[in-house]
Amino acid sequence: MLLKKYVKTRRKVKILLLVTIVALIVITCIILLGSSGPSGSSIERLLDERFIARAYQPRSEQLQQPREKAVAVLQPHRENGVIVPEKYDEHKIKARIMENRLQQVKQQQRDNEAEQTRTTVDALATAVHIFYTAPVPWYKSKKPPLPQPEHPNEVALPLTTPKPVKILNTAFYPALGLYKPSAKLLGQHFENIRSCGIGVIILSFVRPSDPALLHQILELAPQHNLSVTFELSVAGNRTLEFVRQQLQEIAAYVELPGFYRVYSQSRAALLPVLYVSNAYKLSESLGRQLCRPTAQELAEQLNVPKNVGGLRRVLDALFIGHIRLKSHADVLRRLCFDGFYSKLPSNGAVFASTWKNWSYLKSYALSYKMLFVPTVGPGFAERNKFPRHGDIQRHRSNGRYYGVAWRTAILNHVGFINIASYNNWPDGSQIEEVVPRAGFLDYNPGSRTKYLDLTAHWVGNFLKTRQEAASAAAGAALNCYELLNNTIC
Repeated sequence: MLLKKYVKTRRKVKILLLVTIVALIVITCIILLGSSGPSGSSIERLLDERFIARAYQPRSEQLQQPREKAVAVLQPHRENGVIVPEKYDEHKIKARIMENRLQQVKQQQRDNEAEQTRTTVDALATAVHIFYTAPVPWYKSKKPPLPQPEHPNEVALPLTTPKPVKILNTAFYPALGLYKPSAKLLGQHFENIRSCGIGVIILSFVRPSDPALLHQILELAPQHNLSVTFELSVAGNRTLEFVRQQLQEIAAYVELPGFYRVYSQSRAALLPVLYVSNAYKLSESLGRQLCRPTAQELAEQLNVPKNVGGLRRVLDALFIGHIRLKSHADVLRRLCFDGFYSKLPSNGAVFASTWKNWSYLKSYALSYKMLFVPTVGPGFAERNKFPRHGDIQRHRSNGRYYGVAWRTAILNHVGFINIASYNNWPDGSQIEEVVPRAGFLDYNPGSRTKYLDLTAHWVGNFLKTRQEAASAAAGAALNCYELLNNTIC
């Protein structure tokens, strides 16, 4: 009756219902907020108190204390119902910082213990060679600048000859310090090399060399199932007499049991393998002195001394020459070398070190019955403002650069691979362990044995690929440059 009396239209009924609904919603919100307000603020205070207690409480007590008792600890100190702020306690803060530091040191120790479990290869690949430097030239000499004249028209003449300054010549810092060769150190290095699956180390034979050190290395290497070969250097002296003298000296080491030899099917004999650095520069002086003599020439040279005639009369070996350009492969072919290698581990620096050109060099070597030995390396980092080889610095890219070089060499099915290097610190191409140090590069992110582990991984892949290729070609004529029994053509 009231609705009919005061609300005579449908529009007024709708307005009345809407006002009623809004009033109910407002009343409900007021009731809910009034009942939950005190508990919400208490929860917020409780969270703040828990944070404060957790910040100042030792971690050992936090681990031992049950969750139920922890709530009682969080009760703050109050005066007249007001929370009294806790005073700044410097001793507690320092104790907490020291405890966190101890936890970090313990974690680092656990990480170092985990690093000791290195990746190793049980099999030994005599087709993988690595350059080894002994001793390492840690320092380089630099001339000090001349004193400036007092006047522009005067010439400053030093009263005494300034002494050259020694500068550390490495971009990385070794984990073993700036070491010198010793029996213990060589044994540790050779064990690292063997654990990577590498079978042969390459020593630089530079005159005047240290005969005692070379004999020591040749005696220690077989104890770790390693062989040794030499790399001749003809950069400073390219005369025929100099090369002949070097071969005569090397002939005394070849007969030692630790020297690396392979069986040649064409010559039916065990022959040493020798690398010749800068071999492409011998085109004018060497001529055809490395060519094998014919039967008639052999008959004529029976009564001739060995110091006269071809170089192979002094020492018959498999000579692998160093090349840089595309034309150098043809130069070494005409000089009667048995193969060639790239030596420089910088992709794109020269033709021979560029990865995409290795397929061409491999096919060229096979067409003339030669060996192509690619050189892989983790990077190149000379510590020089003006590098002696030009702009050939190559970043390691967390091991990816090393991996691409290995993968390219394996896909080309080469017979031999050499690595530059184990400890050539001046070039920054080493795989030896390093330690982080201010002012030096390191292997982060990763362990100190990062590149030893990567080398073991890729040597294992190289061996696996060769074994799969040999089993796939079972019954067919195998390429003698890819046999697994230390035999070549």
